[in-house]
Amino acid sequence: MSVTLKEIAYYAGVDVSVVSRVLNNKADQYRISRRCQEKVKKIALELGYIPNAYAVGVKTGQFNCVALLHGDFTNKSYLPEKLVCEIHLNLEKQGKHLLLARIPKESVKEQELPMIFRSLMAEGLIINFFQDMPPKVRQAIYDTQMPKIWLNDKLEYDAVYPDSFAAAKRATEYLIELGHRKICYCDIYSYNQKPNAHYSAADRRGGYQQAMQNAGLPPYDITPPAELKLEESIDKQADFFYSVLKKPERPTAMLFYWGYSIPAIFAVAARLNLQIPRDLSVITFAGETDQRVGLCSTAIIEPETQMAREAVAMLRKKIKHKDTPLPSKRLDYHFLDMKTCAKPNESISEKSL
Repeated sequence: MSVTLKEIAYYAGVDVSVVSRVLNNKADQYRISRRCQEKVKKIALELGYIPNAYAVGVKTGQFNCVALLHGDFTNKSYLPEKLVCEIHLNLEKQGKHLLLARIPKESVKEQELPMIFRSLMAEGLIINFFQDMPPKVRQAIYDTQMPKIWLNDKLEYDAVYPDSFAAAKRATEYLIELGHRKICYCDIYSYNQKPNAHYSAADRRGGYQQAMQNAGLPPYDITPPAELKLEESIDKQADFFYSVLKKPERPTAMLFYWGYSIPAIFAVAARLNLQIPRDLSVITFAGETDQRVGLCSTAIIEPETQMAREAVAMLRKKIKHKDTPLPSKRLDYHFLDMKTCAKPNESISEKSL
């Protein structure tokens, strides 16, 4: 038989209302002492008490659950492991559960809308979808009464996102300070050339161009035509980079939109007998999760952990003040020095200029 609040109250020697407030994370609100809280929780654990979230939700209308809305593809909904885990951990600290709600890859029919829009099961929504969102889903988000926060989307209100423009500008300035003058920028993702691409595509290119302009240097963008679809193959990337680096006027430094290009550029450098960083400096944008799987390039790291924490904290405020727009939170990237950037080789740089 399930353990009741009355049983816990009996063994703890307190009123049932005290047990209820402690186990529902309202003890501090009613000034229940820490000693009493610990005693109640200890006895509840020993007796094997498991709260009935469904019963509490039916009674209060609060399910202590937050939904994370995401899509099927990375280019529509970037959802790395570190980001999800951190959202989960920070929700648990508030006594809340995490529910993943998926947007299907095909066009969405009314009956295929994520269940989060068709059933009362969450009290808040974190949206992690930023490109080619199905119109019916967008309308469902607009119509829902759930408080919502947008993740990794550059909006004026109710969003948390990294500052890609400032990060790209600083990365380019770093290379310029080292002495590089022939610095190229490359984004191999074809979908980033769409009009409705993720904001980072334009902002990273814009930050690079601004730094080059401020230094009186011509921008050198080697981003390939969208129809090449280099993201589909490392070999395709290698062939493309080889065509750039074999030229006498080749760049001495390269800034990449994302770390997927790094294996290809290392392979091509070896093929051309170019040493990194002596002959070619390399820097890329990357995620915190990439460090776990093996990141071998100096990188501008996307603040996945902080983004998750800030999104959960902002949603908590939004739940309390549903009708109040909250100014969006803009986050800084982190710099990771993997020693793939150095002063340019004078003999090489003179030739390239």
